[in-house]
Amino acid sequence: MTTSYKIEAVKKLKAEKKILREQEAIELKEQQQAADKAHQENMARIEKKMALINGEIVEEKKPVKKATTKKTTTKKPAAKKRGRPKKS
Repeated sequence: MTTSYKIEAVKKLKAEKKILREQEAIELKEQQQAADKAHQENMARIEKKMALINGEIVEEKKPVKKATTKKTTTKKPAAKKRGRPKKS
């Protein structure tokens, strides 16, 4: 015999597991998409190399660099020496 609180606990567990499985499926899909993208980029790189080896002309797309700003920092003055002065 099962009681109502045990049945409710089982239902909650099943619902939680279902949500976890959905989240895992989404994460797996994202990982696969990232791996496919990396594979496509790798294949494009290899195709360029093979074209260069075969003597074909390959047009390269230059990546656009973002402008970076330099941060200026002020130097701190050197600390005064402490202790006894040297004997002369």
